[in-house]
Amino acid sequence: MKVQVLSVQPTNLNSHEVVLSVGGDRHKFIFTTEVDRLGEHLLQTTHGDRTFADFFRFNQRVAMNVTNLVVKCYNHQAVEFPADVGIFVTPETALSKQKPFESGTFVATDSQPSEAVNLEIRQRAIAIVEKLPEAMLDEAVKFLESLSVKANLVE
Repeated sequence: MKVQVLSVQPTNLNSHEVVLSVGGDRHKFIFTTEVDRLGEHLLQTTHGDRTFADFFRFNQRVAMNVTNLVVKCYNHQAVEFPADVGIFVTPETALSKQKPFESGTFVATDSQPSEAVNLEIRQRAIAIVEKLPEAMLDEAVKFLESLSVKANLVE
């Protein structure tokens, strides 16, 4: 079903009422925008209400497109309505399009034993980290630590 944003109207300083057309049905949702200071920068966060999140749970790309339009309206940028934002699919259709989960991203093959694959991956990862600028090393270490924690949880 085709999804269109019909209107985005401010309800108060940081909220907007968004009217959508999904197929032939109309839906209204409330979006809230928060602006926080992070050091010298302003961080703007916009999100739909709980009913919006539930309604578009299996249509994340459409939800992102709607949110982007609300951000444009909040920032006083020109937006033409109605605006097409994607195709809504049922949960059954969305689930049927998912790829099955495999227990490992790197599957050992007859031509390459598992230890060799792990050693090759380790060497490639080390080479990538060694090329990173000094300013990015802390972030890279945090990322690798999070991968390690996730790998331990899987085992």
